[in-house]
Amino acid sequence: MSNTNKKERTIFTRKNDRFISSLVIIGLLILLLISFMANIRIVYTVVFSALSAMATYEMLNVIGSKSKILIGISGAVSAFTVFAVSYKIAVPAVGVLYGFYTMIMLAISVFDNKHIRYLDAVMAVFASIFLPNAFSCIIRLNDINDFNPNFKHYEGVFMVGMCFVCSWLTDTFAYIVGSKLGKHKMCPVISPKKSVEGAIGGLVISGLFAPLLLFIFHVIGIYFWDYPIYGEGYMKYLAVIPITIAVSAVSMVGDLAASVLKRNHDIKDFSKLIPGHGGIMDRFDSCVFVFPTLYGIMYLLSL
Repeated sequence: MSNTNKKERTIFTRKNDRFISSLVIIGLLILLLISFMANIRIVYTVVFSALSAMATYEMLNVIGSKSKILIGISGAVSAFTVFAVSYKIAVPAVGVLYGFYTMIMLAISVFDNKHIRYLDAVMAVFASIFLPNAFSCIIRLNDINDFNPNFKHYEGVFMVGMCFVCSWLTDTFAYIVGSKLGKHKMCPVISPKKSVEGAIGGLVISGLFAPLLLFIFHVIGIYFWDYPIYGEGYMKYLAVIPITIAVSAVSMVGDLAASVLKRNHDIKDFSKLIPGHGGIMDRFDSCVFVFPTLYGIMYLLSL
């Protein structure tokens, strides 16, 4: 077989793998949204605990850490943190505990410095604290009526869906618009394919799609939770447009931040867990910026 045929076959195989993986991801996302709508807490808690632990592993993997003890401890802390948030497990003096946890992890690198680099311990601490707390914000959004009873349950589920729209729809349409109209590079060193025109297109389309998504969830709320069709929801249709645009802009920053990390370590993907897509962090790099940002905005607007 000629080199050209081998190359064409490889490209075709990668595209096929990516397409199949995309269908699986979409299917799992639909099931996840159903678990949020039905409020099956154990399902989405386990999912985001697993995602957090795997993302923590990938962050250590990207810097070349091979320490099983760091990976094991940081992964366990990541998973437990999500469970603690979801089930509202009161952890006294959590800041102090995080401080002791940090000292223990750094001490491990000191006493086993022949096998564990200090950087490995620092990344383990950062990933196992930041990532689970970021992922947990999507659970907090689903429970948004806990701190503001004016919200209806479907509006919390809408915000869950909105997070993925801000992350993935923005990136998709930024690529589509940029490939057709892109002339001015946004960050040529970090991500040469991203353009200013594509970024604007992604932001605008995501902002316009958000009210439609809210309407869809409103209709779902009518049939599943018996909300009146003309009932006043706390989330207004026009208000979601600027919120979505702001959060979508943050998602681009998250995507670029992940690109910087990968470029600094000369890798294409965080892992090969998802054929054609890379790893968990390759799919959720922007989401870990979006989840806490949207939660923070909604919390502040509810005060």
